[in-house]
Amino acid sequence: MMGREVFRWAVETVPTLALEICHRAGLRLADLAAFIPHQANRRIIDAVANRLGVPTMHVSTDISRSGNASAASIPIALDRLLSDHPELGGRHALLIGFGAGLAYAGQVIRLP
Repeated sequence: MMGREVFRWAVETVPTLALEICHRAGLRLADLAAFIPHQANRRIIDAVANRLGVPTMHVSTDISRSGNASAASIPIALDRLLSDHPELGGRHALLIGFGAGLAYAGQVIRLP
């Protein structure tokens, strides 16, 4: 892996994707209760959240407990978020995954 290049790619691509997904969903970032990114790297998560201006309390991170669990990282972080903050149920959250081959995808969901 070319870590520095992947970091730059993620920090430039994911915020643009986040804004596009919100726009397509008819929402603004400020309308979201949470941002739940792929748990690949804490530095990437923090840099993306900072670039988006998302408050830290709205960013779900579980990487310190479960590591990079590949495709399962978003559901694991989502479960942790809802366990820690059940009051967020029924509100909107942005999920974004990125990884192998620099592929990426995202969606806005209503939290259960």
